[in-house]
Amino acid sequence: MKNAQLTSFYERFGAGDGVFYLGHASVLAVLGGKKILFDPIVLSKPYGNAWVFYPQQIIDPRWYEVDAVVVSHIHQDHYDLHFLRELKPDVKIFIVGERPSFEADIREKAGRAVTVLPPETENEIFPGVKLYAVNHETNGIDSSAIVYNERFCVYHGNDNYLQPESMRKFTRINPHINVACIPYAYIHWYPFLMEYDDDAHGKAHKERERARLVNHYMDDFLNNVEILNPDVAVPFGANLLIDDGNMRSEINLAVQTPVELTDYARRARPDTGQRVQPMLAGDYYGLGPNGAEMTIARSYDAEEYRDEAQLFLAARPQKSASVDGPAVDLPQFLHDLNARLAGCGAPIDNIVRMDLDYRGGRVQIEIDCLNYQARAVDQFTDGRPFHHFKLDQVASSDWLNGDRFEEIIGTRRFTVKRVPDLYLPDLLRLLNTVF
Repeated sequence: MKNAQLTSFYERFGAGDGVFYLGHASVLAVLGGKKILFDPIVLSKPYGNAWVFYPQQIIDPRWYEVDAVVVSHIHQDHYDLHFLRELKPDVKIFIVGERPSFEADIREKAGRAVTVLPPETENEIFPGVKLYAVNHETNGIDSSAIVYNERFCVYHGNDNYLQPESMRKFTRINPHINVACIPYAYIHWYPFLMEYDDDAHGKAHKERERARLVNHYMDDFLNNVEILNPDVAVPFGANLLIDDGNMRSEINLAVQTPVELTDYARRARPDTGQRVQPMLAGDYYGLGPNGAEMTIARSYDAEEYRDEAQLFLAARPQKSASVDGPAVDLPQFLHDLNARLAGCGAPIDNIVRMDLDYRGGRVQIEIDCLNYQARAVDQFTDGRPFHHFKLDQVASSDWLNGDRFEEIIGTRRFTVKRVPDLYLPDLLRLLNTVF
């Protein structure tokens, strides 16, 4: 079924210049009538359907008829392989290069030609339409881009948090950015799912970390608005909620909504904040015959937004643990896990405790990162540094049935306590790539 808001956008700007917001990190940029779709999520369900978009993504059959699709990076809330495979053959797929694992993955799995564009280069992707991108300085994953012609320029920041000097590269290429879609939402599991001592000190530490990180990323958003100096700044990437039926659960409450970010921006930096517009799925902006025009279907205050989201989440069926089929063969699971752990590299003085709730019972697995050996235990080893993960029934079932632990982290269906309370990037890398 064709979306009425998209129809209206096409009638006004489809042959000219504008941007239509699908939701989360998906936008349609129209430049001289060329339709360029960024990070569409149409057919896939990110992270085992543990997250849900609110407002829901705009789904329309015309997405299959755009001129090009740009995929910013490999994360599942940006990279819909099912959709890419269904595109018409004449739709171009672009990614930015110098990220070998992403290039290899999309070339292997998309099942069609993919054009790799060099970063920090003006690439003419259609006559008169150019794309210029900057990769993240260190992580090897993220990439941001501007797409532009002589009249209109859109910045797509997905969830790429660049340093100020990298951000300034865009304004040297095109000093007038009309619409900047800029990330701001801190949705990492730390510190929201951390367990601390249940005393005043532990609670205060967690609250300080929560406030520090949330405010840091909102301030980063405002800093980037001031660098890019767009006509309109769109708070980007927080239209994704944990699908736990509760908009006011700890992690959903901690992640600031686009409305809350806008309120913060206008309080903290009033002049900068006037550029911020909390566009939601179906809203759009373009250059009409009388100049710039914006259509926002509905304005919310912060509590109205959360109330509406709560109604949406509460109406959704909740995922339950899989009990179909035979129980997991635990010795085989441990054998396969130890095979993956073999040759992990430098030892880390830490034990990873996996505390699992499986089929009404408790399964305890500990992984000693000094020798990279995993075993089932009745009691966890004491006297060593540890990360203690407690998985709920769904996450426990999913991990034991073959999901990578990166998927479990994505679902947020766990808590973790670490002793001592240290950030260990090498250990986190193993959790994301090996476990």
